[in-house]
Amino acid sequence: MSQNVPLDELETAATAYGDTAYAVINSTEGAPRVTHVRTRFVGELIEILLGRGAASAARSNPSMSLVWPATADQSMSLIADGQAEVLEEPTPETAVRVRVTGAVRHRPAP
Repeated sequence: MSQNVPLDELETAATAYGDTAYAVINSTEGAPRVTHVRTRFVGELIEILLGRGAASAARSNPSMSLVWPATADQSMSLIADGQAEVLEEPTPETAVRVRVTGAVRHRPAP
């Protein structure tokens, strides 16, 4: 079961999960990269820091997702799909801004 989250309500919804999420970065080769990131809303964008490899993958294929897992207080996970903009040359801590294109709350498997 999924529930759409309007983009103008995403920051409020995400804040209820805390300021960290998992970033799922698509790769042009091999499996996607999954990394734990701190999230910060900057207007309509979400800013995260990625390592060199994940930032390089995001630069090559900017389609990505952020996942806030279900918690004791939140019975559903929050998933946001978007496009990454790598703000600098990849380094061990590269700033990336994500423009979210859609978001849902999704019920975990029983």
